[in-house]
Amino acid sequence: MRPPWGRRCIFVAQLWGIGFWVGLFVQSIVSLAPRSFDPWRHQDLSTGQWVAYATISLGIWLCEGVGAFQRSFSPQLVRRAKELGPFSPIHELLLSPGFVAGLFAARGKRLVKSWALIAVLVPGLALTVPWLPYPWRSMVDAGVVLGLGWGTAVIVVLYARALLTSRWPDIDPDMPRLRIQWPEAKPGETLSSLQPQQQQQQLEQPLDSA
Repeated sequence: MRPPWGRRCIFVAQLWGIGFWVGLFVQSIVSLAPRSFDPWRHQDLSTGQWVAYATISLGIWLCEGVGAFQRSFSPQLVRRAKELGPFSPIHELLLSPGFVAGLFAARGKRLVKSWALIAVLVPGLALTVPWLPYPWRSMVDAGVVLGLGWGTAVIVVLYARALLTSRWPDIDPDMPRLRIQWPEAKPGETLSSLQPQQQQQQLEQPLDSA
C-alpha cells in the first residue's frame, strides 16, 4: 500500500484543478471583452438597441453568472477540490480539473450536468454566436463576459476563504457512494482521508449503515 499524499501534493492538485478553470475562463473573458465594448466605442446604437444591450447582457449575467455559477458550478468546483485527500487515486490528482468539475467520480446526475455543459452548451455557443450580426453578437458577448467574470470571481473568493479560514462551501459534492460521508464521520472526513484499514472497514459496512 502506497504512503498517503502529503499536504503539498494535495494543495498542488487542488490548485491545478481550480486554476485550470479560472485560467480558461479568464482567457475567454479576455478574448470576448473587446468585441463586447464595440457599441461603446462606436456609439452607433439606437435607443431600442441600447435597451436590448442592457437586457441581454444583464439577463445572461443573471442566468449564467448568478444562477449557474454562483449557485451551483463555482461552489461545487471548490467543494469537490476538498475531496482530494491523502488517499485519493493518483488519476484524480493528475486529472483534478475534470475531477473538481464533476466530469468523473461523481453521481450520475452530476455527470450528466457537467458533461452537458462541456459537450452541449459551450460548443453550442461557439457555433451559433459567431454568426450573429452586429450589434447582437456584442450584446451576447457582453453577457458572457459578465457571467464568466462573476463566476470566476466567486471561485477565487470561495477558494481563498477555504485556504485562509478552512470554511469550504456548504454544498453536496455529489460524490459516489464509496466517497460519501457516513453518519459517524468527523467533520470533513471522507473515505479518501482514512487509513487503508479504516477504508476497508467502511467498505465492508452494509448500505444502510453507510
